[in-house]
Amino acid sequence: MSEHNPAVEPEIRPTKRGRRVAVIVVSLVLAVAMAGGAVWWFGAELPSQHAATAQAAEQALVDAAAKKKADDSAAFWAGVEKENRAAADKEASRRATAALAPPVDRIRPQMEAQGWTQFSGVFYYQYADKSEYSCGYFNCIVVHVTTMAEKGCPGGLYVEATVDMRNATVGRANSITAALPQGKDAIVKLQDTTGHGDTFALTDLHCLGG
Repeated sequence: MSEHNPAVEPEIRPTKRGRRVAVIVVSLVLAVAMAGGAVWWFGAELPSQHAATAQAAEQALVDAAAKKKADDSAAFWAGVEKENRAAADKEASRRATAALAPPVDRIRPQMEAQGWTQFSGVFYYQYADKSEYSCGYFNCIVVHVTTMAEKGCPGGLYVEATVDMRNATVGRANSITAALPQGKDAIVKLQDTTGHGDTFALTDLHCLGG
């Protein structure tokens, strides 16, 4: 009896080329599967990432706006404080200067506020309004004078003015008050006895001894 059994199929062994083809096919299938999974993962994650990025950008804008507002507010109040400090320093300097000033200079603002003009030192004057007096035959002026000297002018206050015509001096007018205590108002009339003047210019105020 023959050893050959027709019912048994012969074993077919793949060739080397067949094995290579199978490996390539499997690799392609795996690659396609992995690519598809990656596309699905990125596709699924993209909307959430986009939303997170947008939210972060929006929050950054909000934070930047809040910081700018805070910086602007701080700068504004710093400017206000600087101006207030400068004003306070200026006032303190003014007060310190006034405190160091001689009594004569401290009195001056008070006298000027009452309409007086400082002639020199402790002597002040102010011209009377023409409606308050009449001159008669000679041209004249009436002037109020006073002294802020502590003891006044016991011997009287000497008052002198030049009589001028245009730019030239043509004469002199003078008078002496009675004894004048500190701060008392003396009214003096000065007359142009030359008959040629048209203006007066006060030139001298001083206390006489006594």
